[in-house]
Amino acid sequence: MKKYDFIFGVGRACACSQSLRLAGLQLLSLPWDWVAVNPKTGGSDLPTRLDIMASGFADWLREEDLEFVSHYADNGKDQYRNRKYGIVHPHDFPRDIPLHESYPSVKAKYDRRVDRFKRLMAEAKGSVLAVYMDTPVSPPADVASCKEAQKRLQSMYPHVKVDFLMISLEYGRSFDDRTIEDMGDGFTRVAFDFKDRRPGKFDYSVDLGKCAAVMKSLASVRDYRTRGEIKAMAERTRRKKMQAAGASNAWEYFLIRRRREFARIKELIFPRMALASLRRKKYDHILSLGMNCEPAFRFSLSWGFVDSTPFSWALCTRLSALAEVLRDPGLVGSDGFSWNPKSLMWQCNRTGVSFHGKLAPDFQHPNPPADDLEKDKADLIQRIAYLDDKLTRILSDGSSKALILRVHTKEVLCDGINKDIDAVQQALEVRGAKRYTLVVVTERAVRGRIASAPNRVIRSVDAFNPGNSVVKPKLGDPLGWKALFAEFTPAKILPKKHAFKFEKE
Repeated sequence: MKKYDFIFGVGRACACSQSLRLAGLQLLSLPWDWVAVNPKTGGSDLPTRLDIMASGFADWLREEDLEFVSHYADNGKDQYRNRKYGIVHPHDFPRDIPLHESYPSVKAKYDRRVDRFKRLMAEAKGSVLAVYMDTPVSPPADVASCKEAQKRLQSMYPHVKVDFLMISLEYGRSFDDRTIEDMGDGFTRVAFDFKDRRPGKFDYSVDLGKCAAVMKSLASVRDYRTRGEIKAMAERTRRKKMQAAGASNAWEYFLIRRRREFARIKELIFPRMALASLRRKKYDHILSLGMNCEPAFRFSLSWGFVDSTPFSWALCTRLSALAEVLRDPGLVGSDGFSWNPKSLMWQCNRTGVSFHGKLAPDFQHPNPPADDLEKDKADLIQRIAYLDDKLTRILSDGSSKALILRVHTKEVLCDGINKDIDAVQQALEVRGAKRYTLVVVTERAVRGRIASAPNRVIRSVDAFNPGNSVVKPKLGDPLGWKALFAEFTPAKILPKKHAFKFEKE
């Protein structure tokens, strides 16, 4: 193992930086961390990256070169592409914010990363290591292009020795059977199959743990952070914790932490199930509003049935979209539906909300026959129309109802979270809702950010299930959900009409 003054990634995608961080080899953010480069000519992206580095990153992020690509549902961002260089930004631009408003802060962020990279390269005295990884959805790099990249980096930074680590994706070669080739002059090539094929993963997913293990076995790095940077990182972490807790200053954060400690003590004296039983209230209807399938899944585990709504088995990543379709259900499907093989769900082209059909494909065979898809889509359209009518009827009648809304933590951390929840509640009331309680469910760490309001209560669980494992009963916080549905209980146990899809899988 060799120790370096500085280690940095040069692509091909975010997984390179993620693996380096997991291995403890990257300590600060750098220019190439969260972007992808897709050259117009195809093939290796390394020449483009090296051209930009040789120019000192002179014009690589100009506002006039950026063009909107799409709303990026996975992280709530807008995706932009640099038409000059083919650089794609999937993680930088806030959704639905005009480019001229969001660009200055993104540019400032990348300016800081470029300046940091230049400083660390200038301060290096011995050896540095450049790391390049293939990605499952792009053409693999060849040894010649990586050796040329090392040669160019060495000419740019002649005061240090530039080594190069090339991690090649070789399908079918196991991690244990990986090849490690020392090709001379500090160039090492490692090859194995690091595509992550676990259920729920995307085509581009990488097994970060295995890649990090490879990196960690070959290199180490000095702690190149300044005292100021270490202090700034600690302060950012503290601010994130304060933000998650809903504290606006240090005193509020102190009080919140004390209340949490008291809550833990109270749970020892009054366990969650006992407290839930004391607060138990029966409702004519317990209905899930999403934002994904977990509330319906957990309710089914507790009570053996689900009183379905259009959102019981759906995915809606934004509260603003939920408010929109609650207010105007006719928007759903108004521009048709598209099959998404990455999520195995039907996505509404107008609203972005995704729905499960009755088909049960798996991630190894994500594209059913066209005829089966058409039949499934027709059934979905009919079912959503029926459930929309049912929801309107139940909301507006004299029955009592608890409406369960599981809110993603990334949504809770947004500045406008309470405004968005207000919008959902207003949309329900426009729909005619009466005698209802909106039960907002968050992860415990961020519960303090949700404001109380009439007809609204806030409850929390320790953790939600991961998005790719929503119907795994032992993940997340099973006891927390059981306590929730011991407090908000159905007045009548309905018969289960059919087996749920997750029971068949």
